[in-house]
Amino acid sequence: MEIFTLQQIIDERISFLKEQINQDNKPEVNKTFQLPIEVIPSVDDDIEKVESIILQRKTLLKNSNDFCESDRLFAELEGLEWLQRQIAR
Repeated sequence: MEIFTLQQIIDERISFLKEQINQDNKPEVNKTFQLPIEVIPSVDDDIEKVESIILQRKTLLKNSNDFCESDRLFAELEGLEWLQRQIAR
C-alpha cells in the first residue's frame, strides 16, 4: 500500500481541478474550479487555521445577500472542507 504525503494529495487535487477547467465550460463553472485551486495552497496544513477560515467563510456566507459572493464562498468552502478532511486523515 502506497502512502502519500499531504502535499502530494493536495497537488493531485489541484491537478484534477485544473484539468476540469476548459474553454467549453461557462466562465462561472471554470471560476468554481479555480477558487479551490487558489484557496487550498493558501492555507498551511494547520487544522486549527483551516477550521478558523471555514468558520469565517460560513459566517460570511450566512450574512451574504449577493449571489456571486455566495457562489464564491461555497466554492472556497468546498475546497477548505476537502483540505480539512485530508489533514484529519
